[in-house]
Amino acid sequence: MTKKGNNASTNPHASQMPDAGRRGFIRCSAAWLGMPLLGNLAACGGGDGGGASDPGGTSRPTPSARQAVYRLPAEEAPHALTYMTFASGVDGIWAPVTQQSTDAGIDRVRADLMDVAKAIGATEPVNMLVLPADLDAARVLLANASVANPDLHARYAARAAGTGGITLVPLAEGFNDFWVRDTGCVFVRDTANGNALNAIGFNFNGWGNANTNGAGQGAGTIPPAILAASNRSKAGKFFQPFSQDSKVAGWMAQTNGANLVRSTLTLEGGAIEFDGDGTAILTESSVLHVNRNPHLFDIPNGAIAHATLLPTARDTVLAELQRTLGVRKIIWLPGTATFPRGSGVGGAGGASTPAGESDITNGHVDFYARFLAPGVVACCYDASNSTGERALTDAHRQRLAGQTDANGRPLKIVELVPPVSYGTSAGTTLNERQMSHFAAGYINFYTCNGAIVMPKFNDAAADAAAVAAIRPYAGNRAIVQVDILGIASGGGGIHCSTREVPA
Repeated sequence: MTKKGNNASTNPHASQMPDAGRRGFIRCSAAWLGMPLLGNLAACGGGDGGGASDPGGTSRPTPSARQAVYRLPAEEAPHALTYMTFASGVDGIWAPVTQQSTDAGIDRVRADLMDVAKAIGATEPVNMLVLPADLDAARVLLANASVANPDLHARYAARAAGTGGITLVPLAEGFNDFWVRDTGCVFVRDTANGNALNAIGFNFNGWGNANTNGAGQGAGTIPPAILAASNRSKAGKFFQPFSQDSKVAGWMAQTNGANLVRSTLTLEGGAIEFDGDGTAILTESSVLHVNRNPHLFDIPNGAIAHATLLPTARDTVLAELQRTLGVRKIIWLPGTATFPRGSGVGGAGGASTPAGESDITNGHVDFYARFLAPGVVACCYDASNSTGERALTDAHRQRLAGQTDANGRPLKIVELVPPVSYGTSAGTTLNERQMSHFAAGYINFYTCNGAIVMPKFNDAAADAAAVAAIRPYAGNRAIVQVDILGIASGGGGIHCSTREVPA
């Protein structure tokens, strides 16, 4: 999945990595950005091959109760609330539509975000973070039905008394972009301390400091205020501001009275799919990447072009996710290092982002595979190649086939096929430039207390088929579809825009 971005920040963790907005795409091969290596990880990693004998999975024995301090509940477990953020134009990341726009524009994006909030808020509280300067705009959208999803306003207004609701939270501390799944913390329970709420910070560094839609920009074309707060690669390329995004995880933890535990890994929330029962799915391209986790590589003389993955890398990742989330087995999908998004088959793998890579996330798992229940995985499969990812999604489907979870259950695979037709909504049709970042797929759904909130792309047959595919696993939850033309034009989806707090 792609995201819009340009960020820079200093992380309090030993791995100091700035973040780039999730909306941007990688237009060229990512350069080494001079990130300091992490310290010795012997206390949380190690192994003798990192799953080399089983390229699809890494597993460890069930930990003792003393070891399993933190546990990440499944997304379908009860929530206290959902966090979202309201797109802002302050940093120039989102702007009104012009002839040069590469998205649907800030007005449509904001309307979509509020519609998603209403879909969730009908059954679960939503705290939407808003910059003080944007409060009036958010209030107007909250009070009125949108053109694209008018039914969602009526559904929200008709909710039962005391149920759900949307609270606009002015955040004077600020944020840069709205992809809170990635910038926010991951809330866990401490099983050794009365299930106390804790928060894991995964050191958001701008999706690996990947160059995005700033490619080719010179200093003279960038507003000075943005330039001063932005990070640049060694080649001097521009990244969107992210100094405020890097603080969101800490703010969320503090606001909820949760201790913030810093991980030794650099990840984004969308890079982790977990069933709440010991099994995680990750992509190699996003997690085993030198732009996030250089300590997983042998880098001779600091030459990133010659970096090679350490044989213990997968075991190191598993040990750390076992410590922080309660993971006992990882199922590894190839991700975009093997099949770069937008490039078809044949992209060279390796430490650095392939030259043809067009996804700033380097292939987050939440656009390819999601748990519907322990032992049941929804898998994106682009059978018609409408998104150009048939080969990639077929590779993922084959990797999942025959896998078992941490408890030995064979995985059942439920295919979610992307729409064939997309890019039109409520009388608006995006042009080719605006479609360059478009994330078309139903897999980026979000499960809240009373609903599964899923994208709609106005391909009637595909929209209906997606609902039918997951209905057997919805239980008592409604399946609510939201037309997200604006959000999708920025390279993300509903899941990317949300972060749950467990009840």
